[in-house]
Amino acid sequence: MLTHLLVLVDGSAPPFCHYGHDRRECELMPLATLKKAVAFARSGGLALTLLLGREELPPAYRAALAETEFAAIVPAGLANRYPDAILVLDAEDPGSFPDEACAGQRLILRLPRRRLGDMAALVASCAGRAARLDLYLADIDRYTAADIGEYGRQLKLAAEYVTDLYRQGSLPEMNIFSDRLLLSGMRNCDAGAAHLTVAPNGLLYICPGFYYDDEEHPAGSLADGVTLANRRLLELTNAPICSCCDAFHCKRCIYLNRKTTLEWNTPSREQCVLAHLERNAAGLIREQLGTTPPFSRLRFIPAIDYLDPFEQMPTRRTLP
Repeated sequence: MLTHLLVLVDGSAPPFCHYGHDRRECELMPLATLKKAVAFARSGGLALTLLLGREELPPAYRAALAETEFAAIVPAGLANRYPDAILVLDAEDPGSFPDEACAGQRLILRLPRRRLGDMAALVASCAGRAARLDLYLADIDRYTAADIGEYGRQLKLAAEYVTDLYRQGSLPEMNIFSDRLLLSGMRNCDAGAAHLTVAPNGLLYICPGFYYDDEEHPAGSLADGVTLANRRLLELTNAPICSCCDAFHCKRCIYLNRKTTLEWNTPSREQCVLAHLERNAAGLIREQLGTTPPFSRLRFIPAIDYLDPFEQMPTRRTLP
């Protein structure tokens, strides 16, 4: 069931998740389309999240949104203009890391493959100051075994830093660590199932990644609603590998699934292994913190002897 609507107000808005694009020129959604998107959300009782570009919205757009409740995801450079927004920090662009942007706000740190070796240091620069830090890896479809090994090493370094913060009385929220320590079941992205994206063209897409990669095949429109065939395949119950997995924090990214395996509900090995490295790093944090309050509420994470749950799937018997 849909609960949220993401509105891509500017087609050049910086990527905030695993997808990417290279658009830099402002591609502002027509004002009339924005108003229709707001009406669509209201009629369906959907929470509204706006994805904004590098420039502040024009006065007419701000006026159209004046009576509307919404969350906003914005580049860190707009932190002062949108003090309650979720900020996107791009490790590809050192200029997107203003110190004042990191204090008390929720941050999304997007890490390209070539900056993997800096991951722990970047986490350390943000985690202690942010209300919450969400790390998203770009270019996962191009990860090599060496990249995965480096990410594992960086996770251990970052986990040591976060453990020290916990011991000092700070309890920073991080999707790759604290989420797995608190969750008791899957909490995935659920793109297409719980939320859809409205692009500047007024069409609906499973998420922004599908718009940038394949604009000609939407999932519906503001006028006609959702027209996506086989939408049930986006649900966890129809994802056999993910259904037997306990990497509860994994985003189970439908965009990456489709891009790497050509299936909605089948993740790539890279996505699974990276999520399990994060799971195991969270387990190490839990072991080191002990059971005294406030750590007693954190969940223990059992040891496993695999990184890809596909390896644990029962094999199908072949007929004689």
